[in-house]
Amino acid sequence: MSLLQALNPRSVAILGASDNPIKAGGRPIDYLRRHGFAGRILPVNPKRAEVQGLAAYPSLRALPEAPDAVVISLPGEDVAAAIDDCVAVGARLAVIYSSGFAELGEEGRRQQADLVTRARQAPGGGLRLFGPNCQGVANFATGAILNFSTMINENAPADGPVAIVSQSGAGAAILYGGLRRAGIGVRYMLSTGNEADVCAAEAVRAVVEDEGIRLVVLYIETLRQSAWLAEAARLAHARGVTILAVKAGRTRAGQATASSHTGALAAEDALADAFLRQHGIPRLADFRELIDYAPLFLSQPAPRGRRVVSISNSGATCVLSADAAEEYGLALEPFDAATLDGLSQALPSYVTARNPIDMTTALLGRPQTFGDTLRALSGSGAADLVHVGFPIGGEGYDFADFAGQASRFARDTGVPIAVSVNQDWVAQAFQDQGVPTFWSERAAMRGLALLAEQAGGRQAQAPSAEASVPAAASRSLTLDEPSSLSELARAGLPVMRHLVCRSEDEVRAAIESLPRPLVAKGVSADLSHKSEHGLVRLNIREAEQALQAFGDFAATLARLGAADGGLLLGAQHRADFELALGAHVDAEFGVVVMVGQGGVLVEALRDVQFLVAPFSARQAQDALARLSIAPAFAAVRGMPAVELEAVAAMMVRLGDWMLAQGGRVQSVDANPVLVARGAQAPVIVDAVVAVAAAPAATSEAA
Repeated sequence: MSLLQALNPRSVAILGASDNPIKAGGRPIDYLRRHGFAGRILPVNPKRAEVQGLAAYPSLRALPEAPDAVVISLPGEDVAAAIDDCVAVGARLAVIYSSGFAELGEEGRRQQADLVTRARQAPGGGLRLFGPNCQGVANFATGAILNFSTMINENAPADGPVAIVSQSGAGAAILYGGLRRAGIGVRYMLSTGNEADVCAAEAVRAVVEDEGIRLVVLYIETLRQSAWLAEAARLAHARGVTILAVKAGRTRAGQATASSHTGALAAEDALADAFLRQHGIPRLADFRELIDYAPLFLSQPAPRGRRVVSISNSGATCVLSADAAEEYGLALEPFDAATLDGLSQALPSYVTARNPIDMTTALLGRPQTFGDTLRALSGSGAADLVHVGFPIGGEGYDFADFAGQASRFARDTGVPIAVSVNQDWVAQAFQDQGVPTFWSERAAMRGLALLAEQAGGRQAQAPSAEASVPAAASRSLTLDEPSSLSELARAGLPVMRHLVCRSEDEVRAAIESLPRPLVAKGVSADLSHKSEHGLVRLNIREAEQALQAFGDFAATLARLGAADGGLLLGAQHRADFELALGAHVDAEFGVVVMVGQGGVLVEALRDVQFLVAPFSARQAQDALARLSIAPAFAAVRGMPAVELEAVAAMMVRLGDWMLAQGGRVQSVDANPVLVARGAQAPVIVDAVVAVAAAPAATSEAA
C-alpha cells in the first residue's frame, strides 16, 4: 500500500479514545463524525463501553475488524506496545500523538528508533508511522481527520487543490487556518513531528501523486531524506504542481561537514537553499508569505521570462513598482516601436507610453483606457509578467470591469498578472475574478518574481541522478598539492603547468623547461595552507632564486616537523579575479559544489554559492550571477567581460567527477582559481584534495 493510499483509510481505530471532544483522544472521533468520514470509527478504551455514542473496545486485538489506520493518543511509555498491536492486527498507518521521544535526547532517540524497528515487523514492512510528537494528519476530501488541531473547529474544512506538509503541528494549523480564511480549499494537512518514519519530504512525494493537488505548501526546519523531495519536485514539474517551502533556521548554526573551506562554509541552511532553488521550489520567508502567495500560484500561468510591465493610475505606485522590480531581479524594459504604436492608440495623448505606464487620471474620463492598454500589450509580446497598481479607488472607477479584464488578459495571453491595492472593496472586486491581490507594490512584485523563479528553475532542471550518491566517509586523508593537482587534472579540470623537484638538479632542469615567471611552493601533506608558513614565493625567474627557495623551504619544513615532499615549481598566471572552487560529500545532500570569491579571505568574505550535483551549466552560471562580486565580471571601461561559461563548465565537470568517484574523493578545495577578462581560460593554481581512508559505502539515489 502506498503512503497516499494509507492516507485514505476505510476504518480508523483511536487508542486512548476520550468521550470529551476537547481532549486529544476525543477530537479525531468528533471530527470524523462531523466531517463526512464514511468508514468505520473504532474507539479503544479499556475503561469505557461507549465513547461519544460509539461502541468502545478494550484493545486493538479485541476489535471486530482490522483497522487501516490507528491514532495513538497514549502516554509515551505505552506506545511501543501499541505499535506491536498495530502490527498484530495488520494496520497500515499509525499516527502517534504521544511525545517524550527524540525531542528529549539520546534515550528518547533510542526509544523512537525502536518504534520503527517494531513497525518493520509488519508483513512487507507495511506499517507506516507519522510522528511521534505530531498533531496528526487529515484528508479533508474523505473526512479522514486523524488530527487534534483546534484550527479545524475555527475554520470549517473544504476540499481543495492544496496540500499542507509541515514538521510542526502548529505550523500546519497556521497554514490551514490562513488558507481557509482566504477561501482556499485544503485536501491534506500532514504534520510529521519527530519523523521516526515518514518525513516531510516523503509526505510531499505522496501528495503530489494525487491528481487533484495543484499546490503543496511545505514547512521544514531540517531537510531529511532529500532524495524524496527531489523526486517529488520532478513529479510536480511533470504534473504542473507547485511546491512552495519555508525552511526555518537561516543561521550559521548548521552541520559541520568537514575541515575544508568548502565544508566549513556549507552550513545546512545554505545547502538546503541551493537544493530548493535547483529543484524549482521557491523558498518563502514565513507562514504569512505561504498563505499570501498561494492564490497567485493557484490562479496564474507560468511566465515565459522575467520582463515585467507595470500599469497604474498613480505616479508614486509606478516609482515604487520600478524599485521593487529591480530589487527582485525583474526587467522593466523599454517598449519597442510596435508596442509603442499600439499603446499610443490606447492611451490619451497626455500619457507617456513608457514602462511603468502611468495612466494618471485618464481612467476617470476614459475608463476604457485600462482595457485598451491590456489589449495593446496582449499582442505585443512585450510582457512576461504584468503588475497593476490601484492605490486609491472611489466613485468613477468600475473595478468589477477592471477585474474582469485583468482576469481575461491572464487567461487569454498566458501572462501572469498581480494587483496591488489598499482598499478591501477594491481587493474583493479582483479576488472575485480570481485575480490575486497584494497590499503593496513590493509584495506584488515579489510574487511575480517568485513565479518567474519557479518557471526558470524548472527550465534549468539538471538530469536526475541515477548513479549512486557517495556517502560521507568517517575518516579522510589529505593529499599533498602535487597529488591534488594530479587528481584534478585527471578529472579534466585545468590546472597550472608544474613540476615537483626533490633535488637541486631537478630544480635546475625544471626552471629551464617551464615558462617564467614561476611560483615556488614547499610540498608537504602535513600542511594544507602553505602561505601561513612562508612556503610560497612568486616571480621566480632565475635558477638561483629557485635553488634558494628549495633550501629555505626544506629548512622550514624540518623546523615545523612536517614531511618534506620537495619543491613545486609552477607557471605563474595573470588574473583579474581569484575564485574558489570546491566540492565535498555531504551526509544529506551528497556531492555539493561551491564557488565564490577566492584567496585567503574566502571564509571571511563568505561570498559563495552552492549547487547540489548533478546540475546544469545554466544553473552554474546562475550561481555565478548571484555572487556579490558578479557585477565586476561584466565589461567595464573598455575592458572585456569575463567569459563565465568556462568557469560554469568547470563547476559542472567537478560535480560530475565527484559523483563518479563514488565517495573515494571526499572533498576538493581549489583556491585560487585564476580568472582573467576576455578569452583566457581559468586555471587552478592551488588545490587540496581529501580522499576516503577506506572504501566508502554508497546509498541509492531516488
